[in-house]
Amino acid sequence: MDNTKSNGAPVFRSVSAGVPPQPTPLFNDSPSAAESEEHVIDVPDEDTLTGEDVIAEVTGKSRGADRTRLRKDWATWKAGTTEVLNTSLTNARQAATDYTPNHEEVPAGESALTLKITVLGVVAVAMLALFAWFWPHSSSLKADTSLDLSPVPDLQVLPEAEPTPLPITGVASVSGLPDGYDHPELAGLAIDGKTETSWRTAALRSEVLAGGRGYGLVINLGDSPVKVKKVVVNSASTGGNLELRQGNAENFRQATVLGSQPLSSTITYHLAQPVETNSLVLWCTEMPTAAGGEYRLNISEIQVLG
Repeated sequence: MDNTKSNGAPVFRSVSAGVPPQPTPLFNDSPSAAESEEHVIDVPDEDTLTGEDVIAEVTGKSRGADRTRLRKDWATWKAGTTEVLNTSLTNARQAATDYTPNHEEVPAGESALTLKITVLGVVAVAMLALFAWFWPHSSSLKADTSLDLSPVPDLQVLPEAEPTPLPITGVASVSGLPDGYDHPELAGLAIDGKTETSWRTAALRSEVLAGGRGYGLVINLGDSPVKVKKVVVNSASTGGNLELRQGNAENFRQATVLGSQPLSSTITYHLAQPVETNSLVLWCTEMPTAAGGEYRLNISEIQVLG
């Protein structure tokens, strides 16, 4: 059965219910008309299509129209959604700008009550403090709180007491060389209280004491150390050099030198700081000159003060 008219327009046929339609090619593109097959568009019996619909369906124009419609719908939806979002954002910003926090106000009654309680607390503490202050204390714990406002007398620095003589328990002569020139038997005359008597060495030809030679006296002040402030020496010799040392008969060569000066009739060793010791040494390092012109050490009296 030929489904086309002589002018090439398609012919439509109804499809019975329950029988699947058999599609037939609508156009015959083959070069031979004899080899062409039928092009049939099957539609339900109730539908009636126009030629334009069929052409749009066959050529794909309907799908282009759908895409155009979808683009238009998308543009419309996007514009509406953007407007809604912009409006919501604008409203939110305005609400944030106009927002004013609502501070909870304390009722006037509660504020007044709080003030009263505070004032009462302060008054109570003050009363307790006054009560404790004026409460009578036990007489055994009472202290004299009276103030002495009398003027303070000017403080006066009392002068240091003058040194007093210390007892000398003994003296002994010492010599750098065992030459016997120190006359140990005369040592006691240096502390007998008489200036006319004296301990003396042998006369030497030179004032130079070399080769370990030297002469002196060891002064014993007792078993316990005493504080020495001053030493006074009387002599009939002049010149030379006599040292005051802190030591004894065993260590007089290495003993600490407390002072040094030439001899005269009276010489005094003033100690800047008192020295606690029980023994002193007078040691001659250069021979003085005696009254007869010879080189001789002569000591009449020794006095130690502290």
